[in-house]
Amino acid sequence: WVPIQLVLPFAVAAALLWQLPPWVFLAAFVFLLLFYWNSVGGVPLYLTNRMTRATIAGLLPERTGLRFIDLGSGLGGPLVDLAKRRPDATFTGVESAPMLYALTWLRLLFQRRPNVNVKFGDFHAVDLGAYDVVYCFLSPVPMPALYEKAKKQMKPGGLFISNSFAVPGHAADEVIEVIDRRRTMLHVW
Repeated sequence: WVPIQLVLPFAVAAALLWQLPPWVFLAAFVFLLLFYWNSVGGVPLYLTNRMTRATIAGLLPERTGLRFIDLGSGLGGPLVDLAKRRPDATFTGVESAPMLYALTWLRLLFQRRPNVNVKFGDFHAVDLGAYDVVYCFLSPVPMPALYEKAKKQMKPGGLFISNSFAVPGHAADEVIEVIDRRRTMLHVW
């Protein structure tokens, strides 16, 4: 918020000085909406840092054919990083923000990771039973419903990992603190 508040007065002054046509503001709004589509539903864009991705890699079971899904995959950082570390596993991302999905799709097109794919859509529609590990970095808003969905659909022995957000009334089996700048907490069921 601090950078936004510092820039806002200058942006307003520039807009008044240049007398920008109204469609410019609409275009800027639509452009930002393509990135932050999920924020409307209470799920802002959070990116998983490298130290957290390394910690998640250490949690992945050592079996061949492992299937991992990142719900709300953003720009695909965890998918690409984990796919490099585990070429024997399959990594899937689900993203509903149009621009984030398109950028991830392009990233995967150029990086050519055969064990990674990204799907455009709502993670609520995904059958979690097809995955051994479900990872999310969302917000407190969808966590209770998502936890119940994971509990109902995931196979015994599967891992449900939430970055930073606990599920009220359901203590995690393990909470791992990542030694990063944020002191990230991974909640693992």
